[in-house]
Amino acid sequence: MTSRLAKYNLDRDKKVLGKEWLLTYGNYFSDEDNIQLFISAVKPFLPNKELDILYVASASGLLGERLLANLGKANLTIVDISQKHLDENKNPKTKRFCLDLLDMDLGKKFDLIIMRSALDYFPSEELQITVLKIIKRHLKSEGLFINQPAYISDVVERNLVSLMYNTVNKIGKRLFQSSDLESIYLNAGFNFFEKIGGGKILNLTEQDHIKRYGLTGDDIGLGQEILKDCKNSARVTKKGYNLKFEFPIFLAK
Repeated sequence: MTSRLAKYNLDRDKKVLGKEWLLTYGNYFSDEDNIQLFISAVKPFLPNKELDILYVASASGLLGERLLANLGKANLTIVDISQKHLDENKNPKTKRFCLDLLDMDLGKKFDLIIMRSALDYFPSEELQITVLKIIKRHLKSEGLFINQPAYISDVVERNLVSLMYNTVNKIGKRLFQSSDLESIYLNAGFNFFEKIGGGKILNLTEQDHIKRYGLTGDDIGLGQEILKDCKNSARVTKKGYNLKFEFPIFLAK
């Protein structure tokens, strides 16, 4: 069953579902340097055996497929709420499941679960804890969870940027990650949490949101009003705003 929240966010992402997703935000999520930064950070922690890998909120699964190719021996399962995303994966050996993470019960456990830029789609601490508990239930006893979230280190500015996303109706609901992330993991039952690497900074402006969400001048003005006191990860400009997201990589078990 698809939750009301998932339907809400899917509707607002309708312009970037399927093949358009990897082109969004200047190809950030298909950028080979970003992919290699992820693989280089993760690979030293992986056991030398054939791994069962689960990629949650995977879109087409490109990051998982690149990791699979680099390892040479592994099995990949991808899960996403969008069938259009999943249809872009053409690997006949990859297992694909179209479902809401809040309903995920695959009936098996994995050596490695990966997630990138997706936990924020669950826009409350309570929902994020619930999702992380579901993920942990799918990990083997020695399994690893690697997450690369959209991250704003200053909690106050994180809250304001999230409020802007949640208030401007055309944009999907979000709660971006920040320095309180470890406490969310602990509350979800993980007992080990470590930063192991990072990707490139993602810089966005109102023009990126106009292209993705079809914002109007009124929408941009509302965003400017919410962000007016930000000075670091968000700044108001004459025409709109600038946003800066970090993409650290965290290992948990």
